Amino acid sequence: MAYKILLADDSEDELFALKEILESEGYEVETAENGLFARDKTEETEYDLIVTDLVMPVSDGIHFLYSLNEDGSEVPVIVITGHDQIENMLSAFQMGAIDVLYKPYNVSQLLELIEKVLNKKI
Repeated sequence: MAYKILLADDSEDELFALKEILESEGYEVETAENGLFARDKTEETEYDLIVTDLVMPVSDGIHFLYSLNEDGSEVPVIVITGHDQIENMLSAFQMGAIDVLYKPYNVSQLLELIEKVLNKKI
């Protein structure tokens, strides 16, 4: 059984590229263009991991993380962001993010992190 991963990012190109990479690694991947759509998907499907951007229109990654916490979700979350602000990083960790990667990120580093999280080594 393949692990299910939800990707949330407002960049269609990044979503497509990362989805292709993760699927080639054997993961089952769904995507959402913002935190609101991602939240809707988490209400319908159980995921093993969520990878989300922080800055997105409609509903950002912090609001998405907050809504997950409100529901008592224990799904691990990795945050990817292009905004290198300490407040964003601290907010993400306070909301339960496992790690924060900054764009542009190293894909092999992300894959290694995903493997560690899914194998519960983090």
